[in-house]
Amino acid sequence: MPKRSEEMLTDVWTSLLLVWITCVPYTSMTPIISQSKSLQTGSTALLRGLVEGQRILSRAKRGWVWNQMFVLEEFSGPDPILVGRLHTDLDVGSTPIKYVLAGEGAGTIFAINEITGDIHAMKRLDREEKAEYTLTAQVTNRDTDQPLEPPSEFIIKVQDINDNPPQFVEGPYQASVPEMSQVGTSVTRVTATDADDPVYGNSAKLVYSILEGQPYFSIDPNTGEWIAMVKY
Repeated sequence: MPKRSEEMLTDVWTSLLLVWITCVPYTSMTPIISQSKSLQTGSTALLRGLVEGQRILSRAKRGWVWNQMFVLEEFSGPDPILVGRLHTDLDVGSTPIKYVLAGEGAGTIFAINEITGDIHAMKRLDREEKAEYTLTAQVTNRDTDQPLEPPSEFIIKVQDINDNPPQFVEGPYQASVPEMSQVGTSVTRVTATDADDPVYGNSAKLVYSILEGQPYFSIDPNTGEWIAMVKY
């Protein structure tokens, strides 16, 4: 395995993960790397995707080299949070380069280290307020400010946490049971929603249960349907 690939595989484990960074050069419509549909796809798939992504980037004489990193929303601390690092293969030490960040939240929410390419979140992020940010990174000559390669657009996706309680769509609910109803008669159905991301984890998964009213009624934990458990 090339030494460059080994360094990339080592870097991927070096940071806490808060936000998903995806780089897409303007000059190419081909996806750089296949993103996992879930964080639970396993480390094997992540490493395989990283190696394949670098192989594609290496075909060009010049191009971006990047890592996937994740950080949870609402993460806060005394210092700015590292959310990812951008790195170009022009950064070999012989050229005085500078990383420049532009786009949504650049300079206010996100700041980039001009020398290292490290991107930090300066504020707490809330996925319910904004789920992703589109930014542009560019490398320039530190002495002349002349661009050294075309700009690259990437998306910072805010990872969801379970920070929203379920809410009933309507309420309070009222229902009646006809006289002589048999056991198993459907009484009513309740519906709730959750503002958390339904794609990531189980944050938005709803499970219905009865706090009071047993053993006269039961509720389907998945559909919210109330069922009579005794004959009326």
